[in-house]
Amino acid sequence: MIPVKDMKEARWIAESLEKPWSRSKNANYAAAVIPRGFAAYARIFHPAYLRNEDREVTWSEVVKHTGRMPHSQMQWHTIANFKNSDTNFNGLIEPYTGRLPERQAKALTEILCKYTNTPGNCYFAIWDGWNFPNMEKLRNHTVSFQLQDRNYYLMKGDIFAAVNDISSFSLHAPGIWWPEDRTWCVATEVDMMWTYVGGTECCIDEILMENRLEAFLATPDDRADVYGDEINTG
Repeated sequence: MIPVKDMKEARWIAESLEKPWSRSKNANYAAAVIPRGFAAYARIFHPAYLRNEDREVTWSEVVKHTGRMPHSQMQWHTIANFKNSDTNFNGLIEPYTGRLPERQAKALTEILCKYTNTPGNCYFAIWDGWNFPNMEKLRNHTVSFQLQDRNYYLMKGDIFAAVNDISSFSLHAPGIWWPEDRTWCVATEVDMMWTYVGGTECCIDEILMENRLEAFLATPDDRADVYGDEINTG
């Protein structure tokens, strides 16, 4: 990734996002995380990891054991209650928060590169709150912009920069990224265990069919807060 001199390329993000908690003090929506305006949306669930068996565990696998219902607005804390299940998943590590895992990032990038005419020219927004000693380097070398209560540094590179920095656990791992032609957008909120993608219907259909991704069809009006899983509550 390389620095960006002007924040104008990120202005559309700020203008397209809904203000968090603006509809209700008790509810937040996907439109506060991923911009409106795309033909279709997907929610990609970050997998959990079973250390004792050295494998990923999908949210859909978890609900099979806990008797919960898989759906696009499910929340980890509402489905991962193993008290009355037939397994306790010893060694289970919760899904990554705020970062799309490397394997899923690679699968997603392979799809997204087919749905943009500018794969070599993409923008990456990096939250300034990551506690990395080298974050000062970004502060002094690239522009920043504000999204409600979070500040982001803006970088530029080809589409594969997202995967490269995720795989190296770089401080540059992006929270929001999109191509210059804005045919899609990817957003992973800092406090969330999933990633939203907006794009064309064909793009989202391919994401939903990709077996390396656990993805559900989503909308900007889906709940995205801890109380949003009304089906599995209680």
